Amino acid sequence: MKRKAISKKIKESILNEYRHKCAICANDKPQMHHIDENPENNGVNNIIPLCPNCHLRDQHDPTAGIDTGRLKLFRKYKDPAILSSQFYPLYRRFKFIYDIDDAKDYNFIALEASDLIAFVEVLNMGSYYSHQIYILCSSHLMAMMERLKEHSVVLYGDRDAEALEFIGKIKNNIDSLELMLIELIRYQNWKYEPK
Repeated sequence: MKRKAISKKIKESILNEYRHKCAICANDKPQMHHIDENPENNGVNNIIPLCPNCHLRDQHDPTAGIDTGRLKLFRKYKDPAILSSQFYPLYRRFKFIYDIDDAKDYNFIALEASDLIAFVEVLNMGSYYSHQIYILCSSHLMAMMERLKEHSVVLYGDRDAEALEFIGKIKNNIDSLELMLIELIRYQNWKYEPK
């Protein structure tokens, strides 16, 4: 792909936002990194300043890359705990939310949501946040899980209105779920240790 120059206005805006420092380690002389690796996408939320070391540590080094989704969350919320190795197990359980579409197997989605809730439960302030995530995911989640356990029910698309309501509720609450996740990690004692 041909690299499209980042406008001076956008570059200055991003550098000012990060005080002309690397977004991750605060070193000087950052380079502009495209989070989605598309050099034509010069949107402000797709560019993050990284020093040469952090820039090499992310997607440009396939042996030590930072997941694009985590980098997007970091760009949006600027919380270094997002990039910590301790955050990765939580993020791994959370990221199914970004991939939900109506064609997926709802059994899988219900199981993923239950796993996320159970994992959050054991973290600091987990009792509160797991309950909030449960509410944001669906009031029907536990009923669905019981149906799956008791009857080996397979839920698909238009055959099950409850499953569609469950998926719709998750889709409508993605931003709120992200906020719950970010609030939750602020109660953890994690420091940036790149994975």
